[in-house]
Amino acid sequence: MFDFVQNNNTAIKIILGAVALTFVGFGVGSYSAAVEDPYLAKVGDAKIYQKDVERQLEGQPANAASRQAVLENLIRQEMLLVEARGQHLVVSPQQLRTVIAAIPAFQDGGKFSAARYAEFLQGRYMTADTFEEQVSRDLLLQAQVAPYLNGSFVSRTLAERMSALVSEVRDVRTYTLKPEQFAADVKLDDAVIKAYYDANLKRFKTTDQARLEYITLSQDAMAQALTISDADAKAYYDKNAGEFSSEERQVAHILLTVDKNAPAADKAKVKAQAEAILKEVRANPAKFAELAKARSQDPGSAANGGDLGFFGRGVMTKPFESVAFAMKQGQISEVVETEFGYHILQLNAIKASDFESQKAAVVDKLRKQKAAAAYRAAAEKMGELAYQQGDSLKAVETALNLKAQQSELLPRTGKPGDAVLGNAKLLEAAFSDDVLNKKHNSEPVDVGNNTLVVVRVAEHQPARQRTLAEVQDTIRAELVAKEGAKLAAQRGTAMLAELKAGKAAAFAWGELKNLSRRNPAGTPVAELRAVFAANPKQLPGFAGVKRDNGEYVLYSIDKVQPAQALAPQESAQLGMLLGEMSSQSLMAAYLEQLRQKHKVVISQTPAEQ
Repeated sequence: MFDFVQNNNTAIKIILGAVALTFVGFGVGSYSAAVEDPYLAKVGDAKIYQKDVERQLEGQPANAASRQAVLENLIRQEMLLVEARGQHLVVSPQQLRTVIAAIPAFQDGGKFSAARYAEFLQGRYMTADTFEEQVSRDLLLQAQVAPYLNGSFVSRTLAERMSALVSEVRDVRTYTLKPEQFAADVKLDDAVIKAYYDANLKRFKTTDQARLEYITLSQDAMAQALTISDADAKAYYDKNAGEFSSEERQVAHILLTVDKNAPAADKAKVKAQAEAILKEVRANPAKFAELAKARSQDPGSAANGGDLGFFGRGVMTKPFESVAFAMKQGQISEVVETEFGYHILQLNAIKASDFESQKAAVVDKLRKQKAAAAYRAAAEKMGELAYQQGDSLKAVETALNLKAQQSELLPRTGKPGDAVLGNAKLLEAAFSDDVLNKKHNSEPVDVGNNTLVVVRVAEHQPARQRTLAEVQDTIRAELVAKEGAKLAAQRGTAMLAELKAGKAAAFAWGELKNLSRRNPAGTPVAELRAVFAANPKQLPGFAGVKRDNGEYVLYSIDKVQPAQALAPQESAQLGMLLGEMSSQSLMAAYLEQLRQKHKVVISQTPAEQ
């Protein structure tokens, strides 16, 4: 979809989990909790608890804003359910059976499988009644929102007007005022800096940090360090050759194409032609390549006598592959039907794998096997030594021939993106009382991918208030930038007024460029709006916008190019967007109506865990 649509489209996320029935995570769980567990919100008599939020998050970490959004979602769902029940809407047993039977996960050969259904429930520790209650809830939610999410009618006049707005192009030039241009005009004294420091003490307080010393035990690293002799590799291959088989076959074919959706009569006609060619080939197999060049309709292989080269399993379409790998060398197949048409195959050569071609895979397999046993033993040793000699990592280094590493000073959030220093389990261990304050080694921490890490704290810097002397340069730079931005905005606003009053620009405009809502060329939305708000009948037009970075940009709108007709695909996309936006508006209004109708009580915000 073109950029204008992307810039103006707010996806319909009002009712998460209630728009489609995927049955992967299911909808809202039952709102039940112990009496002593305080609820987060209440809709009518239904209460929403912390564990309902956690169920929706499925164990994924989330900040306060995300958790609040989940709570709001649950409130919306519960309002819809209360409304549905108030309208006496129910899901009949027959509806429920039909929906569950149609779920692909519960089917075997296209038919409902009670065994698969039971296996699904067992794997999620769920009873059939609980699951069916959740499905019923989802069906009710879907019934409530469907009328609003199925799109709305968009008039031709509106679509045409919007199309003209989208495709209109304006020729513009810019001039930018930057805060640093006014730095010399900013006057700051020590008292101002001190006052700013005193008013923002929390900003200049460091969090506690730790420099970590750690040893990593990796099964993959152990495997790479192992040496496997050729003799051992060959012996393993001879014993397990089937495990490394990668047979390839060289096949030539003659293809007569026919659309897979063609009428049966058309298919029968093409198949008869293929049968006639097959008789000709069988009568004189040496003519296969000649006939392929003359009759095959495969543009990729016909010129080569139908030769497809060598290929392994999983490359060709299934019916073709099944026949190719069942043939004997030199054999010619019967007519084979695929989605492309009708084929006649000739198997020209078979290339079986040998030890040399599979040596790398054999060595890798042996390394992993041997490393797995060594890793288990090393992991046990690592745990023993880390505990027995808990005031140092030297014993672990010596016994396992591993070198300890040291991090830079890290906050409790660690180093984002680092598999070890950004691992939540490792950081929890590092900043635990036993490791941080009592100076012990941690237990081996599993950071994933068969990797264990023992960590200790080499240095700890408690949270502290940074002094004014430490931060005064930072404060000065911030204040200069802030005041410079104000001066840039003041000057820019005055210049804009002068330009609109007809005064000639006393500066050089930048290069001319074309702007449209359809192709904004990276222009921020606020600036696009300002440019297209200028009256196209009064040119040159002028606009000014203050940017988030403190800059003030002036625009000169020199020319308006006539709107170009959108391509059919773009017109269709625009119509979809307008219908979607209309649906969102109706859905939002409906939800607001429900919120006024059904009493919603917010008791507390979701806690972060």
